[in-house]
Formats: sequence, structure tokens, C-alpha cells
Amino acid sequence: MLFDTLSTAQLLAVIAILGYVTISRMLKTESSYPPQVSGTFPWVGSSIGFTLRRSKFLTYCKMRYGSVFQLLLGGRHLTVVASAEAIHNVLVSDYGVLTPRTQAYHVFRAIGSDASLYPKLYDIASQDLFLLLDKRFTKQALSDFTPEFAEVFFNKLKQFNNHQQISLRQSLTEPLYIAANAILLGTRFPPDTYNDYMTFNNSIPNRLSLCPFWPFPSTRARERLLKHMSKYVEDADVTNVDDKLGASFIEIFHERKLTNKEGAYLILSFMIALHMNVFNFGGIHQFIAHVDPENLQSSSFTLLHSTILETLRMSSLLTGLRDAGHAFDLRDGEKVTPIQKGEHIIGFTWAVHRDESAYPDAHKFVVDRFIQLDSMMQIPSKAYFPFGAGKNSCKGRLLAIFEIKVLAIIYLSLFDVTPVRQGYGSSKWEPPRPSPQSTGTIHTSDDIVVMLRSRFDV
Repeated sequence: MLFDTLSTAQLLAVIAILGYVTISRMLKTESSYPPQVSGTFPWVGSSIGFTLRRSKFLTYCKMRYGSVFQLLLGGRHLTVVASAEAIHNVLVSDYGVLTPRTQAYHVFRAIGSDASLYPKLYDIASQDLFLLLDKRFTKQALSDFTPEFAEVFFNKLKQFNNHQQISLRQSLTEPLYIAANAILLGTRFPPDTYNDYMTFNNSIPNRLSLCPFWPFPSTRARERLLKHMSKYVEDADVTNVDDKLGASFIEIFHERKLTNKEGAYLILSFMIALHMNVFNFGGIHQFIAHVDPENLQSSSFTLLHSTILETLRMSSLLTGLRDAGHAFDLRDGEKVTPIQKGEHIIGFTWAVHRDESAYPDAHKFVVDRFIQLDSMMQIPSKAYFPFGAGKNSCKGRLLAIFEIKVLAIIYLSLFDVTPVRQGYGSSKWEPPRPSPQSTGTIHTSDDIVVMLRSRFDV
């Protein structure tokens, strides 16, 4: 009897405490700025909704709380900004004010590196590798190594010529993976790592968000990848011009006295950034022989350029995570959001890209929306954030657009592509569903099976 009484009293005390915390948080939400999204449980806060159904959850929060609001995620506060001005101000902030350190640490954790190495790897990536990429990925420098891309992509793609049914994802991404690695890391980089990379890549959203999942297949794939990359670093010859960008990476690793395994961590981190966030031109072989970024800016490809920009607008979800190096005020029109040192900030670009004031018919895919833009360097508007903004823009944005253009031109010139109906008794083809756990850009939960019919002999 006494045990039952104590249990009941303890239970009532817990309920009372939870009620007090909930009421306090609700009152605080009403009176403070930015408003705080109320959570069911202390410390956990909004972790479940944010992790399991990110875009829907953030859309709901924006509708209820406005363009700036704060989430509690596992004891840490995350400020979400969802207006063009606030996101722009976040992205153009100096690294001394807002730094991607926490996001980089999450990636290092996903690739399995020792936590004691995080500061060292981040220092090399932010100080040495970023400066190198700034120089190598300019519009002028792209022409030095992109001509090989189309040829490698074409040679891999034509191997799918006799496949009547194949994964659309594989037929697009495997040639792209091999070609991009070849021009950046050189022919020494093993091309047969695609399956392991995709197995590991599919686990990254769960690893970054700490969601429970069955880790063993992706962990084994990751270890095989790191073994290949350690061998790549060990056998590197920095005097071999065929090593492309990879040779410059290895030089930096040697100067910083990294072990082969530590260098492998940075190579895999680079690959995650590279492959995550692709007519008739006088004959396909002639196109491959003369393709370069300058040719792809001609008037023949303005509609393709617009299509790519519109696709990126529709698929962009969030900016990268930033953490405040010191306290500062973030401006959003006439409102000022106080950001405390150590707080995290993220931009909800999905909401801005669907703002009718910035983009008429914003929820529709308008293929010629950006038809007036004929340069890969030109930013469509201040409310366009798939590649970031300012000096913190994506280092490889020009290379990414180039790759997508070449991919689309060669793929659609080479094949007639027909979706295959899936499921017993299915009478129609259904488009793939967006994954609720997408991070950065919208990914699909399902693959598509297609039939590829060659347009001519290759």
C-alpha cells in the first residue's frame, strides 16, 4: 500500500513538473522574439517532428510562427530563418560571425573519424582546401579539366545500351560519379567504388540526424571506401599531372603531415560535397569533342539552363547549418533577431523559393522562368539560394551546372527513355515520392525503373 502511494505521488509530481515546464514554455513563446516552437517534452523539444518530416514540419512552423522561429533540438536551440533577407544576411556573414564548424563536425562523424581529429580536419578543410577549390573552380579554370568529362561520361553511359530495364538513378549517377572523379581526382582513383559509395551515401541522412537505422551494410561500405582512399593517398605521385585536383590535395596532406587514413577522411568528405548537393549539336560525337563551359552558354542551351535553375529552385530545402561565433543581431526587414554565441542557425529556402511575391506561380514548375539568364555566373535573384550567396557560395556551383548540362544533353541524345510500370496489376506510372528526411535538397524515397532504347549505334 505504501509502495502504491509513493508511486502515485511520484507520478503526480512528474506530471506537475511537466505541466509547469509546458506552460512556462508556452508563455515564453508568446512573449519572446523570435518565437519558440513549443515541444511536448523538455530537452527533446521538436527533434521528432524535425527529423521525421522536415519540410512539412518547417512549413507548418513558418505558417504559425512567421519567418523567424526557434526550435529546441536535443537540448540545443536552432534558429530557423525563412525570409529572403534573413537567409541572405546569414549566408553573406563573415566566418568570424557564423561558421559551418558544427556541420563539418557532423560530416566527420558520419565518415567515422575519431572526434579528436575534428578540429584538425576542419582547420585543413576550411583554410587550405577551400582556398584551393576557389582557385580551381573559377569559370576560367573549369576549361582546363572539363573537356575530359563528356568523354568519360559517354563511354560509361553507352554500356547501358543493351539494358531493357534499369534503375534511372543508376543510369544517371554512375556515369556522373565516374566522370567527376576522373577529372578531379585522376584516373588512379578506383572507378569501381560506385556501389559502395551509394550504399554509404544512402545512410548519410540518418547518420547526420542520428536516426536509428541498420548500419552494418553502409558501415562496411564506408570502410571499403576509406581503404581505397588510403591507398590512393599512399600511392600518390604529386608530379603526375594526371592526378588533377587530387595531386594538389595530396601536397596539402603532406605539408600538414597527415596520415593516409586522415587524408582518406578528407577525400571522402570532399566526395560527399561533390556528389550530393545534371538536341542535336551537330552529332553527339562532335558535341563530346568540343564541349566546354563556354560552349554551353550559347543561345542553343538557354532553355536547358533555365530548366536546371528551376529544378534547383523547386528542390532546394535548407541551407547549411551555421553556428554563431559571438552574439550579434540578425536583421529581417524591420525586425531584429538577437542571436547568442554558440546558437545554431539554418535557412529554410523551401519557403522563400515558394514565395509568390518573389516567384509568380511559385508552386508550379515553369520551365522558362529563368530564360533571360544566359550565364552560369549570373544569380537569378536575391531570393535564390540553391548555391548559397556571397563569398560563401558553393565552390563547385559552376562545375555542378556544367555536369548537369552535359548529363542531360548526352543522356537524352543517346536514349529514348520510357518509365516502366511498377507493382502487380499496375496500370500507370507514378512519380517517386519525396523523402520526408531530405536534408539540403529534396531526395526521393523510391527509384524509377526505365527502358533505354538507343537512338543510334554507339
